[in-house]
Amino acid sequence: MNLTDNYRLTSLKHVKKIPTGLDAFLLGLYGKFKGRRTVLWKILRFARAVDRLCSDYKGLSDSELKARIRDVGDAFRRKVDDATLKCAFAMVREAAARKMGFYPYIEQIAGAYALYEGYIAEMSTGEGKTITAALCATVRGWSGRPCHVITANDYLASRDAEIMKPIYSFCGVTVGCVTGEMKPPERKEGYSADVTYSTAKEVLADFLRDNIALGTNRDFSKRMLAGVTENMERIMQQTVQRGLFTAIVDEADNVLIDEAVTPLIISREKDNEDFNAICKLAFDLSRKLEEGRDYRVEEKERSVRFLVDMDERLEEVQQTDGGGNGFCKAAFLKDLVRQALVARHLFNNGRQYVVEEGKVVIVDESTGRKMPMRSWNGGLHQMIEIKEGLEITGLKETEARMSFQRFFRLYRNFSGMTGTGKEASREFWTIYGAPVVCIPNHRKCRRKVGRLKSYSTKSAKREAIVREVVRVHKQGRPILIGTKDIDESEILGAKIAELGYSCRIINAVRSEEEAAIIAEAGKFEAITVATNMAGRGTDIKIAEKVRKIGGLHVVATECNPSSRIDRQLFGRAARQGDPGSASRYASFEDELLRRNLPLALLPLLRHLGFFSALVVKWAQFIAGRKAYRSRLSVQRTDTWLEESLGFSSGDI
Repeated sequence: MNLTDNYRLTSLKHVKKIPTGLDAFLLGLYGKFKGRRTVLWKILRFARAVDRLCSDYKGLSDSELKARIRDVGDAFRRKVDDATLKCAFAMVREAAARKMGFYPYIEQIAGAYALYEGYIAEMSTGEGKTITAALCATVRGWSGRPCHVITANDYLASRDAEIMKPIYSFCGVTVGCVTGEMKPPERKEGYSADVTYSTAKEVLADFLRDNIALGTNRDFSKRMLAGVTENMERIMQQTVQRGLFTAIVDEADNVLIDEAVTPLIISREKDNEDFNAICKLAFDLSRKLEEGRDYRVEEKERSVRFLVDMDERLEEVQQTDGGGNGFCKAAFLKDLVRQALVARHLFNNGRQYVVEEGKVVIVDESTGRKMPMRSWNGGLHQMIEIKEGLEITGLKETEARMSFQRFFRLYRNFSGMTGTGKEASREFWTIYGAPVVCIPNHRKCRRKVGRLKSYSTKSAKREAIVREVVRVHKQGRPILIGTKDIDESEILGAKIAELGYSCRIINAVRSEEEAAIIAEAGKFEAITVATNMAGRGTDIKIAEKVRKIGGLHVVATECNPSSRIDRQLFGRAARQGDPGSASRYASFEDELLRRNLPLALLPLLRHLGFFSALVVKWAQFIAGRKAYRSRLSVQRTDTWLEESLGFSSGDI
């Protein structure tokens, strides 16, 4: 298959619209049927059959096994039957055992087969998802068509590609990776491999840049016509990707749901002194307004509502202060003043963003991770720069835009893995067409999760957390404290240090050597404070000494908007049958409750301590509905753009 054939598979004309209303409801029911228990039984039967076949290859020499692999690999350039597929997985498993020193478990084979069949495989944290993805990617790589393994960050992309390279090489499959710092020639080399490890952001950004570079030739039929009169190689040299065919998404809930609220936009900055001057004027005007009299901050909606007629007020200001220059209309200035108030009251350094090297870097509130190269639109980014006393960046002109939901539906073969997929099974099926199947653990889980402990105030909750940390630390057990944001991680870290205990902190400000620190979080007497998703994808291994005294103890300092994220944090303890425990805390000053429950009810709910777990579930349900509506709005915008840009023929 040549480059143009691969690009034919990425045409947006092949993407079906997401159903709504009754269609969505009926499709959701069908998705539950697709993930029924009998499907799991079929997958496990396949895995056991592969396990039995492995005995046929154990006695072969490396050269003999490689010859067998070449023969079966050639068959995957065509459609294969079930028997050939079983032999293929058995050979790859034997190759993995020879290069990695251990045989992948039956459950890992089952996970790999589920990926091959297009499922979202729920596998508990620590069950070996990295090698599971490699087993499936190797088989997919034999087809010669692009296989992209999507990871949570650049570090994991380069690490997993390097760790799994011996397996791929033994099986005659090339592997590469694409990370943020790479130049176009390096990216092209990474995508030229049979299997490419990267992040969702990088793969989508390269896809959009390739479409921009192709211009009018982005449509396959137009490229074929251009190939008659132009040099096809010259046209395709402008691109870095070979196309989209197979995607295997690790940490699928984070990539496909949590980070899918915001579309990826390719833009270029435009110098505009008039716009910058108006932003400064709007910010100065916002300082002259009084909260409660001129405006009200709506924390639950994260917005600002004016209480007075701002149009007349701003028109007067333009006349007296010289704000109008033909560009600044009253309505436009009003929107910028609102953005200035939002920046001042609802966006905080250390929570929604950090300042690095004179630049505002957005922080993902759900994970605590930095998101470089991203910016807010509508003037909000500029307002935060003014608030922090930084140089104002110019307006950005959008060149290409696409949501992650729409992008991943371009792949012909799509699947994913996650430790927490059940809660989002309906959305996985409705949007991505991938049913969820829960792969059983290799060993029985021994994790003990305590009941929710609720407090009226954050300060009382922090004191209780510190007391628990001291108590568990005296036993010698390692402790991992998960916080929702940077501020909380710093406060708790400081409180623990004041008592004379050594602890390591990981957050968006202190992200250096994140994986190395997390890997050591299971050592005797270790105390680690981290934002919830820090070190995700890195194993926390515990020593035998720690295993005997109870294993790793995880402290969840705050309930997250989704119970999936809570479960991900708990999953850091008690991996692969190890002992471990987790405790949960909440206060009625936590953002989850303040933003999602009626403020008038909170004083009453404080006295219902026995029902605090139900109160949290209520707030998480409301937060989940809001987030789902946000993701649907991104989808509606995608559909609107496609239908409005009729000249594009649906191909941008």
